[in-house]
Amino acid sequence: MLSSENPGSGWKTNGLAAALALVLLAGCQARPLYGTISGEKQSVSVSVADSRVEQTVRNELVLGFGGEQQDSAYRLELSVSSRIAGILPGGVDNEFSAARATVTANYKLKMAATGEIIKSGSRFADAQLDLPSQQFAQVRAKLEAEDRAARAVAALVRADIAAALAR
Repeated sequence: MLSSENPGSGWKTNGLAAALALVLLAGCQARPLYGTISGEKQSVSVSVADSRVEQTVRNELVLGFGGEQQDSAYRLELSVSSRIAGILPGGVDNEFSAARATVTANYKLKMAATGEIIKSGSRFADAQLDLPSQQFAQVRAKLEAEDRAARAVAALVRADIAAALAR
């Protein structure tokens, strides 16, 4: 049926779609990710890193928490480790053609003023990589896989911290 055959039917369809959208959006809430403390934003400082992978996780967390904080309400103690394990052995020399980079982050969220532990946990993430025959390409592939896994771990830790601070 053409719209010219039934004038006015278009506004009914558009009105119904708008009403449905309003009903669906009525349950949505906009609120800060980390909640508020008496009107002030909760701030989190992250401990100093000891390795390249830990620095990658720390950088992602600091950016996710809104930047480096001077007098923060919370302190996040972070310990990150990584390892690369070969998978799929094959070929004449039984060399690995693929590997998995695993990054594990152990963390404790503490009140800066009292040292009370609010949340602690451990998260890990894997990233797969191919191991080409060239040595430099292998090193580069391992570094990039560690970075991917580190960013994934940082996202998991940030979600845990956000959930703990939203309570």
